[in-house]
Parts: sequence; structure tokens; C-alpha cells
Amino acid sequence: YLHGLDDTLKKLQALPKEISGKRGGPVLAALKKGAKVIQRQAIANLEANADKADGYANTGTLAKSVAIGRDPKPEKSGANERVRVFVRRKTYPDGTKTIATARYLEFGTEKQKAKPWLQPAYMSERQKALETVVSELNKGIDKIIKKLSKGR
Repeated sequence: YLHGLDDTLKKLQALPKEISGKRGGPVLAALKKGAKVIQRQAIANLEANADKADGYANTGTLAKSVAIGRDPKPEKSGANERVRVFVRRKTYPDGTKTIATARYLEFGTEKQKAKPWLQPAYMSERQKALETVVSELNKGIDKIIKKLSKGR
């Protein structure tokens, strides 16, 4: 059970529909800040793994490819708004794709042992990310309520 979300959900339900419209409003902003917590840890995990790489040079390309993005179709997962931490499609000078490298590191291959970086980032930072989302969402909602009450 997630604590601290009940009051936030009540506030959200009381707000006009326009607030989380096309631009996402305070919901999108809060989700992005929460995702940033996980993104930072994922990058730190990648850099820690790179230091232990088996004869490979760390170019930093994969770490720079870790991004945060708004899901264009959040309703597919039953959400109104969704933000993801993902790997952007970039290509190394040798032609290898960052997505392939990220997958090989996370899950391993027949010849390469897995060196997970994204799952541990999520597991270690999920509570902090949730607290960030709740805090930022409450701030954003309060700001909008204040703005709307001035207009009346």
C-alpha cells in the first residue's frame, strides 16, 4: 500500500478536467521529477558497471542515452499519464546500438554475465521517486487551486 497518496488523489479528483489535459499539468511535471530520481541512479549504476567492464572502453554514450519520456498512449496500461525511463536509440562508432548494449548489460548473453543497472535503480529508488511524485503533485495542485481561487 502506498502511503500519502489518498489526500493527493482526492485533490486530483476535485480539480477541473482541464488541469491534466493535453499538456499533463501538475501530474506530468510530478511524474517527470519522480522519474528523474530513477534516471540518476540508473546512470550511476551504468557508470559503476563501466568501471568494471571486461576490456571495454566507456565512451559514456549509453549513460547519455538514458532518458525520461512521456508515454504517448498511457491508456494502454490503464493510466491517464505515464512517464518512462528508457534508452534512446543511438549508434556507437562501430555500428552497435545503445539499446542492444543496454539489453546485454541488463540481462546478459550466452557469453556475457548480466550486469543489471536499470532494475536495481528502480528497486533502490522507487520509494524516493514516489515521495517526490507525491510532494511535487501536492505542490502543483495547491498552486493551481490558489490560482483558480484568485480568478473567482
